[in-house]
Amino acid sequence: MDCIKYTPEHATEWNEFIRSSKNGTFLLDRNYMDYHSDRFEDCSVMFIEKERIFAVFPANIDRGKGIVYSHQGLTYGGLIMGREINTARVLEAFSTLTNYYKEEYGAKGIIIKPTPYIYSNYPSEEQDYALFRMNAKLISRGISSAIVLNDRIPLERSRRNALKKGARYEMRVEHDSEEYEAFWAILNQVLTTRHDVTPVHTPAELKLLHDRFPDNIHLTIIRNEEGRIIAGVYYYICGQVIHTQYMSASDEARHCGALELLIESIISRHSNDCKYLDFGISTENGGRLLNEGLIYQKEGFGGRGVCYDAWELATQS
Repeated sequence: MDCIKYTPEHATEWNEFIRSSKNGTFLLDRNYMDYHSDRFEDCSVMFIEKERIFAVFPANIDRGKGIVYSHQGLTYGGLIMGREINTARVLEAFSTLTNYYKEEYGAKGIIIKPTPYIYSNYPSEEQDYALFRMNAKLISRGISSAIVLNDRIPLERSRRNALKKGARYEMRVEHDSEEYEAFWAILNQVLTTRHDVTPVHTPAELKLLHDRFPDNIHLTIIRNEEGRIIAGVYYYICGQVIHTQYMSASDEARHCGALELLIESIISRHSNDCKYLDFGISTENGGRLLNEGLIYQKEGFGGRGVCYDAWELATQS
């Protein structure tokens, strides 16, 4: 097999491969990945055999640390594989990968974030086995909460009560909203006051990504009876998964069941096309700190555990 560096001239064939892969989502499309290409030094590679791609590895390098990362601009990635690849070939691909980054970049190690299993359209844990075989070290494990849409765990009592309470208010749900600035303002206020952080994306970036992937990225908002936006969810459709990228609710929204109404509206909209709703991780510090209040809220909707892992693979002994 040949391992070659990705360059923009390969964008079309890269994107076509991602769409046909068994564990890739539109986040690995170069039109998504490269919107913030100025922030990272890309060192992605493609595995070629008989002039066909059979796997890719989206990555960037930190020259100062001498570490290659399973792309830091993405929540997950790892080795993205075609359906035809088998376990022996994945083992060979990882051996080739470590040698490539050692020889071409002088890298000391690779941080790998495999795509969580719910995002795969076919079994794809060959790389987990390969990482084990190559003595990779598990360095991070975040816990997310996902709902199985066609076999839901009943809502926790407080969530049911909030829905009933919300029925007494005049709230309007709007799908595919363009109100990015207003949504971001609520989101930013919640994150800064409660968690002392700011959103990763700006309002302009939220709109840019939606415009590039209008079938995959959506903003649903709720207005109160006065027409003011009080809550919203910016979410991704990744194959069979609804992923809530950002959720925000004002103080008013939390007292009238708006968040519960939002989630139920999104599930109703996509339940015939998707299998899971993934709320994202509720952990910090590589998974060693659990935000019990946050995960309690997600589990109240029926979400249960899905792990987001990161492995460190040494390239030099």
